[in-house]
Amino acid sequence: MLAVERRYKIEELINRDKSVMVTELAKLFDVTPETIRGDLLRLEKRGVLVRTYGGATISDGSGSELSYHERDVVNAEAKHNIAANAAKIIRNGETIFLDASTSSLYLARSIKDKEGLTVITNAVSIINELADCSNIKLISTGGRLSKRNLSYVGRFAEKMIRQNLVANKMFFSCKGVTISRGLCDTSEDEADIKRAMMDVSDFVVFLCDHNKLGRKGVPVIAPIDRIHTFITDVRLDGEWHDALEKHDVNIITV
Repeated sequence: MLAVERRYKIEELINRDKSVMVTELAKLFDVTPETIRGDLLRLEKRGVLVRTYGGATISDGSGSELSYHERDVVNAEAKHNIAANAAKIIRNGETIFLDASTSSLYLARSIKDKEGLTVITNAVSIINELADCSNIKLISTGGRLSKRNLSYVGRFAEKMIRQNLVANKMFFSCKGVTISRGLCDTSEDEADIKRAMMDVSDFVVFLCDHNKLGRKGVPVIAPIDRIHTFITDVRLDGEWHDALEKHDVNIITV
């Protein structure tokens, strides 16, 4: 297969699946990972995709931002595995924050058997997911509805969190994370809510599938030293390990 044909096929895959992994593409096309990285670099320069740690994700500039329902199916297996491991560190009787990310929705699906749990969230989808769980106390932040993210945001929601709520643990995800810039998102409204949840929580857990690693964005939510536990689906290299260990961040690889 010619290189141009291979890159065309990769473009088809990224548009269909929203993300790709270097190792999987190398096996699919029977070429080296270095060859695939070169292909991804060329496609990134064309604006087709954004390279991430170990792969690539569809470019925000290649079309409108993915809807909440589209993001729910991107990296579904990774998000499921991350959520299953995150659920293990939640104890019965605790109070937790879940943000409006699809990763937190996967976590909500994994904690329905917990007893005496209080879940505070600004996510409509999580409220719907846990509404029938009689063993879980459910609290909504209220606020202005963001129809794109199906989340409650704005001054009312932030004030509710900062002045009236506290939690043992906060679980969240976001658009991306880099060592130098930290955690970033796509919306200042969403970033404000995540910061507020961090500030009133004893323990902060970042749910990070591989597409988030190395991905930049605006606004910045917080530096990586605000995280206590970092759960991801890829083995981090030495640079990432050193940066996280420097700030006493616990790393869980699933």
